[in-house]
Amino acid sequence: MPNPDSSLTNELARERNREAADRTLLAWVRTSLAMISLGFGIERLGQAALGFDGPLVGFSPLKSRIFGAALILLGIAATLAGMWEHRHMLKAIKDSDYRYADRPPIARYMGLALVLVGLSALAVIFLF
Repeated sequence: MPNPDSSLTNELARERNREAADRTLLAWVRTSLAMISLGFGIERLGQAALGFDGPLVGFSPLKSRIFGAALILLGIAATLAGMWEHRHMLKAIKDSDYRYADRPPIARYMGLALVLVGLSALAVIFLF
């Protein structure tokens, strides 16, 4: 005979996992919003710099537009990756024999992409 406490324990564990998945999605959304906002700010700052009196050494509105757009695209990609991960986690939790399964480290990939954007920005600043 199945233990009723075991069933309740399993349901509570599923509920905790669901809430953890929701918190993780919200963290992805916050991170994405920060990247998109920073990208937009960089692009707008580049446009505002065009109105300064006198030339700015090494400044190019195209550079600020490219790096602003790169951060915006990375933020959009992070949102989509977080939504994808959330959907797969919810599907796994609903499964009757739910077990933890290793999944791709999306956060590591997003971090690597952000490092590449940052290194590209440094290269453009110092080399061009």
